[in-house]
Amino acid sequence: MQKHFPANAVKTYPPNQNGRDFVVGDIHGHFELLRSLISQVKFDTTRDRIFSVGDLIDRGPNSAQVTVWLQEPWFHAVRGNHEQMLIECISGTGDIPRHIRNGGAWIYDLPPYVQLDITHTLHQLPIMIEIELLDSRRVGIVHAEAPILLDTDTWQEAKNSINGNFGQENQQNALTIALYSRKKIERSDTSTIKGLSNLYVGHSTVPSVISLGNVSYIDTGCSFGDGALSLIELTSGAVFSETM
Repeated sequence: MQKHFPANAVKTYPPNQNGRDFVVGDIHGHFELLRSLISQVKFDTTRDRIFSVGDLIDRGPNSAQVTVWLQEPWFHAVRGNHEQMLIECISGTGDIPRHIRNGGAWIYDLPPYVQLDITHTLHQLPIMIEIELLDSRRVGIVHAEAPILLDTDTWQEAKNSINGNFGQENQQNALTIALYSRKKIERSDTSTIKGLSNLYVGHSTVPSVISLGNVSYIDTGCSFGDGALSLIELTSGAVFSETM
């Protein structure tokens, strides 16, 4: 069974000619922390952009605000495993008790039409984002790990896999890697993802932003009491954090 692929699994953004680009770690319903970060960096909604590594929802108090944020023209996100769980559960193919154990109880307290509206919005999120920077660098965003199926694969092969160009079975495998895998960080693998300057991921909680090769792990655990939400300016690499 196909796992609810969006119409556009890979979304590409041109350089921001007028402002700054930021990438933010797993928010998990703590949009109040994102508001604080926006204020901290003097974010300009007319010129700047924010890209999210996914897991916008569950665990935190304001998950239902997700559709409001995704309507903002300057806020963009990839799908995380928590979005995937919600999509599968509301669509009738998921494990609802598992979702509730992982912080998803909030969605089942909402009216059915609101549940469907949120599900529809999250279903449209791409699996991978690619951003061109003004200095000609190319950066990528995916939730857990680049969907590399073979050791020789580049970012282009990863995109082809998630787009289904190598068949449905490989597409399913690529989706699982993109949303759930932790192999690279568990192995402390410092190899680079070829075809990209930098890749930003979440999913694996780290005490502070770390890099393995050209992959930056930016989920600093804002859903936990001792964690923080981290925001990175893409051109300079400057890191901004807001603690719980």
